[in-house]
Amino acid sequence: MMAVCLVHGGVEPQFFSQRLYNQVCGLPSPKADPSEIVDYTFKEKLLKILSAESTEQAWAAVMDASDELSMLGSVQCTRTLEDRDVLVQSATEFYLESRLRDAVNQFKEGLQCLGVLGEVTKHSGIFEEVFMYHPRPLTATSISELFKPILSEPGSNRRATEGRVTCFWRDWLLEVEEGGSYPLTLSDVLIFASGASTIPRLGFPVEPELHFLHLQEGEAQRSYPEANTCSIILKLPIHSTYEHFKDKMESGILQCPTFGTI
Repeated sequence: MMAVCLVHGGVEPQFFSQRLYNQVCGLPSPKADPSEIVDYTFKEKLLKILSAESTEQAWAAVMDASDELSMLGSVQCTRTLEDRDVLVQSATEFYLESRLRDAVNQFKEGLQCLGVLGEVTKHSGIFEEVFMYHPRPLTATSISELFKPILSEPGSNRRATEGRVTCFWRDWLLEVEEGGSYPLTLSDVLIFASGASTIPRLGFPVEPELHFLHLQEGEAQRSYPEANTCSIILKLPIHSTYEHFKDKMESGILQCPTFGTI
């Protein structure tokens, strides 16, 4: 499922740890650290062993963790503090890697679908951003460049109006980026227009467009933004001042329960 999703430009699985990503790519893993263990109780027992200042304290801590250690095959006599360190390292490595080896291998078999695993292994540096979380904050520029304005004939009154509203749109995006429209964020704007909170790495399946809500004969003026999230079309309201434009854009998006589908 993950391989097919990636090939078709879907949501990226940005939740891998460095260790898991290295295991999938066949890269050397970083030294196992007890702090990586998610089982809080077991982690605390290992840290207690590691912090022991004498062999007696270390052995007492080992006995306290004997149930867990015996399941990992890591119970051993600690005659020296070096033995203590070896025991903790061995238990940590088994917990973080050895016990998961079969599951990781099965996962890698699935990633071979459509040749994804081979490409990930070959270009591990590039794919790291796909599998591991790396913040890619939205910017006013990225959203402005994403949507292509669909403009009327040059020299027409409508074209002049669209030019003014486009300027409002770009200025407003900058204000949102700078926090001037809190609690509205650029992510909220993108969700409203497309249903997605981030721009897909391979782009959207269609080119997002910017339309303008001109007054139509026999209809009342539409004052709030509208969107078609399937076609990824954002429709901007027509207002004569920036203040009115800003107010209607923000209230329209904030009051929308999920994203605006017209």
